[in-house]
Amino acid sequence: MPSVSYTLLLNGSPAPPEVLATIQHLQVEDHAEMADMLRMRMLIGVRESASGWTLLDDELFARLTNLRVLVNIGAEHAEPLIDAYVIDTRTEFSNTPGKSYLDVIAMDPTVLLSLDEKVRAWPNMTDSDIASTIFGEYSFDEDVETTTVSYDEDNVTTMQRGTDMRLLTQLAKRNGFEVFVELDQASGRLKGHFHKPRVDKTPQGVLSVNLGEATNVNVFQARFDMLKPAQAQARSLDVSSQEDQQGEASESSLKNLGKGPTIDPNRPRRVLVSQTGLSDASELQTYSQALVDQTSFSILAEGELNTVAYGSLLKAKKLVSVRGAGRQFSGEYYVRRVLHQFTGDGHLQKFSLRRNATGLAGQESFTEDNALRD
Repeated sequence: MPSVSYTLLLNGSPAPPEVLATIQHLQVEDHAEMADMLRMRMLIGVRESASGWTLLDDELFARLTNLRVLVNIGAEHAEPLIDAYVIDTRTEFSNTPGKSYLDVIAMDPTVLLSLDEKVRAWPNMTDSDIASTIFGEYSFDEDVETTTVSYDEDNVTTMQRGTDMRLLTQLAKRNGFEVFVELDQASGRLKGHFHKPRVDKTPQGVLSVNLGEATNVNVFQARFDMLKPAQAQARSLDVSSQEDQQGEASESSLKNLGKGPTIDPNRPRRVLVSQTGLSDASELQTYSQALVDQTSFSILAEGELNTVAYGSLLKAKKLVSVRGAGRQFSGEYYVRRVLHQFTGDGHLQKFSLRRNATGLAGQESFTEDNALRD
């Protein structure tokens, strides 16, 4: 059985052994919709000289101190799990020995895009142009999907009133995109991402539910929120031309992760989009499609993964295959969230998955007999 260990780097240097020895537990939250977070609880105590508190008075975790966690599973090379910056520290003092703690909370590199509020115009630029420019200002590498809606400054200019991250989040929402910054394993550099969920890639692994010796999932729960999927329609008025503008979408533009889409064409739920701040038909069409794509992910699953049995780290923002969960819930899923927990008892991964279709598409990388085992 492979062992699981981690390395903690403080501003690029390995944390001293005496610091590692104080860590009671370490959590890393890898998320597709929110910032990735690092949370760490450390034991502190009064120094033998009674001159202060251990660790706390060493000021190792000042504002925006860079923390990086690398994970080693078995003989494999260390894999980066998170690159983050300290945003909060909390201390609990107790008169009982061994019960005083320092909690350290750190946020992924998007915190760097959230420090300065700005007011600036972005004339004659598409949303993808804006994303590329912002990532470049922070010297990030980029993975930016080209957006199709263009803006002429004589008619419309995108205005920024807030932080760079707030603007990118708004632009991502109206395009149905994800926006995040993470450490690129190949280059070792930070990379900014601005694109649709990558649901057409090869799954990163297989989660096996109740399959005897092949089982690597301790708990698996799944549900189908049948009233969540929706068709969408948006209307507006072009003030300059006084012409009615509209956009509508009835099915997801993303690859179906199963045999049948979650959006039922018979008596579907329809949403009338309002208060978008958009006036052009192409903008309304893109916004409506983004809403349909989002709501189509209505099959949700949660569970607990045995890291040793799985033999790897489960990553958010990527696909994973599930087998052994019956005909409806077996198949490919998009990983929405993974909570990594490191304690003295080892490493545990709690996950949250989503998919936009039911059943098996017939192209899964595991045998149908195993996949359909109930």
